[in-house]
Amino acid sequence: MGLLKPKLDPAIKAKKERPGVRAFVSVDCIAGILGSSNPLCQIYYLDDRIEVDTPDTEYSISMERVRDVSIQREFYKKSKVTSSMGGAFVGALIAGPTGAVIGGRPKVKQTVHSASFLVIEYTGTDGALEQMVFDATYTPKCKDMATIFHQQHPIAAQAKKQITL
Repeated sequence: MGLLKPKLDPAIKAKKERPGVRAFVSVDCIAGILGSSNPLCQIYYLDDRIEVDTPDTEYSISMERVRDVSIQREFYKKSKVTSSMGGAFVGALIAGPTGAVIGGRPKVKQTVHSASFLVIEYTGTDGALEQMVFDATYTPKCKDMATIFHQQHPIAAQAKKQITL
């Protein structure tokens, strides 16, 4: 996360500034796109369709086929085992060798991390329900796409979804 944003490719910038583009993000794909693993994709949200551009393919999904656009969050714990030389030293000063053993014992630190995903759920050409999943952890603008979709399609927002990642 730097202070300066990288310059946007002129072709992408021109496509982003077309009339009708309501939201734009550039994110990594996690699942749902064929080809190279985790390609960087540009997603354009228009009134009548969602366009997803990968390095080698352009997808266009009409809004009639889009079932939901949502942000999914996943929480996970990470554990880290640490031992303290300083704790062993202080323990040795206070209680001798027994204090050194107790003060220097390994400690488990747990931290909770989260990840966010932009999920576009749509009906495929064969009629089956399909998903495209993108890493939205460091891209807060992905939430704009979900918000716009749920404002335009309030009934889709009320239906309960089960997403399998």
